[in-house]
Amino acid sequence: MSPKTVTFKIPGPREQLAALGLSEQEIKQCLELIKAKYGPPDQLTPGEYTIELPEEIPVYTFTNQAVITAIYRVAEEEGKEGWALLKQAGLTHLVQNRYKTYSGPPIDQLTGLTLQERHRLAELLGLTLPPIPEGVEIPPIIQVGPIPNCAPGREGNPIDFIVIHYTAGGSAKGTISWFKNPRARVSAHYLLARDGTIFQLVQDEDTAWHAGIPPRRGLSEEENLERDRRRKLIRPNERGIGIEIANWGPLRKSGEVFYTWLNKPFTGEAIKAGRRYWEAYTEAQYESLIKLVRYLCHKHSIPPAYPPEGPGTYHQEAEALAHFRGILGHCALDNTKLDPGKHFDWDRLMEGITA
Repeated sequence: MSPKTVTFKIPGPREQLAALGLSEQEIKQCLELIKAKYGPPDQLTPGEYTIELPEEIPVYTFTNQAVITAIYRVAEEEGKEGWALLKQAGLTHLVQNRYKTYSGPPIDQLTGLTLQERHRLAELLGLTLPPIPEGVEIPPIIQVGPIPNCAPGREGNPIDFIVIHYTAGGSAKGTISWFKNPRARVSAHYLLARDGTIFQLVQDEDTAWHAGIPPRRGLSEEENLERDRRRKLIRPNERGIGIEIANWGPLRKSGEVFYTWLNKPFTGEAIKAGRRYWEAYTEAQYESLIKLVRYLCHKHSIPPAYPPEGPGTYHQEAEALAHFRGILGHCALDNTKLDPGKHFDWDRLMEGITA
């Protein structure tokens, strides 16, 4: 479905959007897109601005109470507590105005619910969602949370993309220990050990701190202001699922010996890519990553796609990623990062998840 182009003027965006015949849901999304792209609508200077609605917004005819009742029905069928499932869906605010027409996120974007729960909810509300893909393997995942370095929910943002990282460290056990340290201020949703074991530290519906684009020492004030603008526009933590792969990243070679960035001798497999040497990813890691990414794409309706300039290339224009949905590397978001590295096989990943 092609994007809908919307042109509006400042001041008075809400009134002018309404005058264009947009629904309340479309106006709400327009205002969010305006804020993300240009800043708070009420603070913009007079002029003409343009945004694109990424897809047609469904117009719902049922009330908030109908959604609440349907979620409680789903919970009853699964032996769960109704309020807990409503909270998991991020819709507890509906009780404040039960008989207002529902204008929340599309049912298929209620990522706090499982794919099956979303489909059952849609069925109860008289909606039809794309069929659940058959034969999607759910890989074995070891839960090791909760951890302190995350935020509950996603501030109303959908899960749009998957970000691939390397840990730049040793064992998965050490990384888990660091993520559990409150001083770390960093985390990811998933971690892949060198033997392919998948650990989950942060639940999908919560925000992990893995790609925040923070200010950096050594950069000018202007450069750091641009980084902050980029963070607000792309919202990588709020919209992304972070997958860390246990790997040292770049290595330094001296004579016949390789060293990590900690100047410790490295005895594993090294591979040359570009002008650097890197620790090679293991076969077990690629196999587990393919299964995990395939599963997450189906679970959250994320397209198996890479961004316009490639998954491992920094996108200078943040606008190119503001509404991107798919898979990319940390280095595509942040020009101070290298992960997952020149040695990461993006072709193998895509071939695996689309096979």
